[in-house]
Amino acid sequence: MAMLPVSIVIAVVLWLWQAPQTLESVAGLACVLILTLALRWLSNTLQLIRVRSWAVSSIFVVLMAVCAPLHDWSVEVMGITTLYMMHVGGLLFSTHVRRPQLAVFISSVALGCLTMVLPQTVWLLPFSVMAMAMPLRIFSARVLAALLLGLLLPYEVWAAWYLVQGILVEAFTTLVNGVIPSFTSLLTPHPSLLTPYSLLLTPILLFSLFSLVHFMRTSLDDKIATRMRYIVLLLQWPVLLVLVVLQVTESSTANVQCSMSLAPAWILCCSPLLARYFVFSRGWQAGLAFWLFLLSLVAMSLYPLFLNLLIF
Repeated sequence: MAMLPVSIVIAVVLWLWQAPQTLESVAGLACVLILTLALRWLSNTLQLIRVRSWAVSSIFVVLMAVCAPLHDWSVEVMGITTLYMMHVGGLLFSTHVRRPQLAVFISSVALGCLTMVLPQTVWLLPFSVMAMAMPLRIFSARVLAALLLGLLLPYEVWAAWYLVQGILVEAFTTLVNGVIPSFTSLLTPHPSLLTPYSLLLTPILLFSLFSLVHFMRTSLDDKIATRMRYIVLLLQWPVLLVLVVLQVTESSTANVQCSMSLAPAWILCCSPLLARYFVFSRGWQAGLAFWLFLLSLVAMSLYPLFLNLLIF
């Protein structure tokens, strides 16, 4: 029970120590704390961890705290993380209510807004539809209508705004010119993956793979509804990973906020999987993995110092 309060204290201390003293940084910390509490409510309501545990939200807030490049947040990055939380939360919550149309509508509105900010996130759409059809089993004509209405609503508001201003054609041309490179970026060659920021995310990837293997071996211990919700996360996890890798390979010290804008969303997707692994894994291998994870967190928190030594 003390895990979440201790994690929040550690996160606040690390954030204030590493982040620049700016209004955006303080707003980023406030946004992370709000998302942490929302994730705690979602995890407990949906029983993502079948025992009483705050591990999901605790791991999320600690991972956000040790990833120093994410601290100097812009309004765009905060919005991306919040929108993804609404998108995946709506999907997971759709099986918790009697009629899933409203949850699907909220999820698709968030995804529509995401595609306007980052067009490449449209790759999440087919996997969301796949999740509705197979693991969640909520797909129907009404759900499809809610999905389409939600996706189109942000674009309808956007079109109405520019139509009133009389510059709809110019705005549409700008939007199309921004969307096309987002689709072709998956097909174009990229620089080496061994950038400073990819090294920072490597421990999260490694332990996420451990958690995926553990879930595949022990998923029958969960309730069917819980297992289906984890499968939804598993469908989105590789898509987000590919998009994060493409952003990181294009990163630069001067534009790190833009280059890592999807990393918090991927960390949010990883948190339930990591929490399940560390709560339910047993044996000496699990104990070793837990201590290695703690050492990795310490190393990640000291990352800015190592980077400064390499630069100078």
